[in-house]
Amino acid sequence: MEYLITQEIGSFRKPTYLSSKFRSFKRDEFENAARRATTETVDLFRKSGLINIGVGGEMYRWEMYEHPVSRMNGIKIFGPVRSFDNRYYNKGSVFGDISRKEPFHMEEIRLFKELNLKNIKVPITGPYTLMDWSFNDHYKDRAELALAFGKIINQEIRELKSAWGDETLQIQIDEPAATTHPEEMEIVLESVNESVEGVDGIETHLHVCYSSDYGLLFDIIPSMKVSVFNLEFANRDPISKGEERKGYADVKRFKETQEVTTRKISLGLGVTDIHRDFLEPPELIMDRINYALKFLEPDALRINPDCGLRTRSREVGFEKLKNMNTAREQVLKGL
Repeated sequence: MEYLITQEIGSFRKPTYLSSKFRSFKRDEFENAARRATTETVDLFRKSGLINIGVGGEMYRWEMYEHPVSRMNGIKIFGPVRSFDNRYYNKGSVFGDISRKEPFHMEEIRLFKELNLKNIKVPITGPYTLMDWSFNDHYKDRAELALAFGKIINQEIRELKSAWGDETLQIQIDEPAATTHPEEMEIVLESVNESVEGVDGIETHLHVCYSSDYGLLFDIIPSMKVSVFNLEFANRDPISKGEERKGYADVKRFKETQEVTTRKISLGLGVTDIHRDFLEPPELIMDRINYALKFLEPDALRINPDCGLRTRSREVGFEKLKNMNTAREQVLKGL
């Protein structure tokens, strides 16, 4: 068994030859550019030492909302709205029953099979976030719309798993909106569970990138059909070595949740901040990992950036991942 598996969360900065013409490529030109960018990014991930390479930095998708909803019936895409850090997405309005027109991520799965890659994790935008970021002009309430999105994602996951074959496929449900409405945590729970209901041969992850209260999430974890919870910590942690790791206080709360959950669950520990170019030295990352190991066993802890690294240059992203893996190797020597 490998301990302290290092993983990337999803997005990575696109090469200029892809990003500069992303929306203007002809179909064949786009496919060639996206394949090239994915292959180059996978190679970069390997050189950094990553164990889990995700889907090569999400080169086939511009951003996490428009990519899936543009492949659905019943949604009309309107203009851009701001999400965070001066990033925008084109918001959609649900005007009728939603259904899937075409797969969201099949191109990536086929490419990875062609490249004979292992340890693949597919990030899929979660049903609650899709609901929260859409106008609802059709369904009776937010809960009904979230469950409708959950059924579509379940269909997507089933097809991806069928295409992948016998090897376990890791599926990461991305839910940045998960804790933004505390009164709706039951909707988060039910819609995420709907997304993975009855699908065998997958390892389920949930990624929540930033929350003012992870306790809201921890309260529903015992009932959630998810095995790995990839969360942000580094963004709120002092950068100096030797400080009490205040930003990691929720690791203890996760341990308490682990103790009342009847299945095995693991924590994906965010150890690098994706909002600044500062390269966390391996010693600082080691401090963060070792703090988490005070509460969690090594087989229940994974190591990752706080979120996707698309906010940083490819060079900075690579160095952050490389330092993360250097720190992991040093911690393993002490176990």
